Amino acid sequence: MKNSIPLLGFFLIAIAFASCKSEGEKKAEIATATYVHFVDSITQKSSKDVLKNWTAIDSYFEKKSEELNMTIDKLEDNRDFDAKIDSATAQYEAFRNLILLQKRILNARTHRAQ
Repeated sequence: MKNSIPLLGFFLIAIAFASCKSEGEKKAEIATATYVHFVDSITQKSSKDVLKNWTAIDSYFEKKSEELNMTIDKLEDNRDFDAKIDSATAQYEAFRNLILLQKRILNARTHRAQ
């Protein structure tokens, strides 16, 4: 019985330590899901709507990206999240390039009409 009390204390400390890790991982999962959802929702909108609000959309993306990076950086092992983040970032970058190209074309047409 005397030997089981220190062993029980060790297990309680181990459980407390493990639950702290899982809390950080839960926050990272939520931040990653929010980031991926944002990218998916933006890339599904019409170009016309996105062009009107591009400055606000890009600023919001940068904010979400920073928040995600701060959350992920707190983890010891973030490999589980990297694939999802990299995929969403690539999707956003491709979409951003398309929108910026459309803005240049629109600006060129407007310039010619004047």
